[in-house]
Amino acid sequence: MKNLPKDAWSRSKAVMGLVAGLSGQELRHRLRSGLSGTAEKLRASELTARVEQARLMVESLGRLKGALMKAGQLLSIDASDILPPEAMAVLASLQGGAEPVELESLRVVLVEELGENWEQAFDRFDHEAAASASIGQVHRAVYRGAPVAVKVQYPGVRESIDSDLGVLEKLGSGWAAVSRRDIDLSGVFEELRALLHREADYRHEVASQLEFERLLTGDARFVVPRSVQELSTTRVHTMSWEQGEALGAWLQRADARADRSWLAKALLDLYCSEFFRWGLVQTDPNFGNFLVREPERQLVLLDFGATLEFDEAFRRSYVQLLRAVGEGDDARIAEEGVAFGLIDARESADTRALFARFLKTAVEPFDASLQPFAFKDAGYAERTSQVSRQFIRSLRFSPPPRRLLFLHRKLGGIFQLLKRLDVQLDLRPYWEQMVEGPS
Repeated sequence: MKNLPKDAWSRSKAVMGLVAGLSGQELRHRLRSGLSGTAEKLRASELTARVEQARLMVESLGRLKGALMKAGQLLSIDASDILPPEAMAVLASLQGGAEPVELESLRVVLVEELGENWEQAFDRFDHEAAASASIGQVHRAVYRGAPVAVKVQYPGVRESIDSDLGVLEKLGSGWAAVSRRDIDLSGVFEELRALLHREADYRHEVASQLEFERLLTGDARFVVPRSVQELSTTRVHTMSWEQGEALGAWLQRADARADRSWLAKALLDLYCSEFFRWGLVQTDPNFGNFLVREPERQLVLLDFGATLEFDEAFRRSYVQLLRAVGEGDDARIAEEGVAFGLIDARESADTRALFARFLKTAVEPFDASLQPFAFKDAGYAERTSQVSRQFIRSLRFSPPPRRLLFLHRKLGGIFQLLKRLDVQLDLRPYWEQMVEGPS
């Protein structure tokens, strides 16, 4: 286990140390760039400097946790088409998860949120963490005779979001410049900032969890933990402890191969309801957010911190784009893409054509002639990867679409999970749901 910086000053000092290190590397790079050399050598020097910065940042993020680590994890997935692959390889190490910290590091938060005698509120409170992440960690406890999970936020996380992201935004812009593209990442960081502020206020998570519990009432396939509201605050969330097997472990068991289609259908049904019916999407596809109860064929849904709302106008525009893709008219697909903010109007005709091809390839799984679709189809994966690389390389002005950043992160995570499940499903009913639009 690790110890966090003890207070806001200690954290600020650690972040300033990181900034100083990054600035020092930047200065050394500029001095080297001032020396004579070929354009190729200068670009290689610049790339080396950015990778060194990424490596220094990763070494610090795991210790500091909070917004820096969370944003670094998100960038390692969502900016993989913008940042240099060498820098991405370093950032990818953040996906391994967060090491838990000593309870002593969290005591100040528990006292401020639940009072000096916080531990007496529980029948029992385990001092060892049951799970940990970038923003907080979970401890098992017993409250009024029932097992509960107590999610405690790391100290200083909420207060440091803006300054942490300022460091990362500056660095990310430098990395994007290596690719020689005129891409503005400010919108991406605005979305990151909004999501992280929301995740760091556990009251939003409690409200989202309660709403999902209400929406899923009567659907026995899904289990939502019950929040203990008298022991839940801005930085502490107490909820029922739900039994189940970790999804990752369940996927690895040989006897789970007998029938996985029930889980695949449940995931697709849930996503269609979340976005197209409710406009309320839990956008984090991490396998750790699911537990499986195989005998009952139930899926336990955990962690609603990354839940986002999508208004009806936005969802209707999304559906309009899907309909254009279904009709196959490249010119209309490109027009809808520009109107929806997916590609910049300054992009070339070739890029627009690649955009249309990219979307048509993406929706191939819904083609009536391919049903039932095999999610492990290597040919589809290869085609998608190829056209995606061509499209991304052709971009000169378009940043990752900020309004779709987390929605498509969830959708991509679901596809990868269905691929792991190795199922074949008739997807025509799902396409019909999608193009019908919000209900």
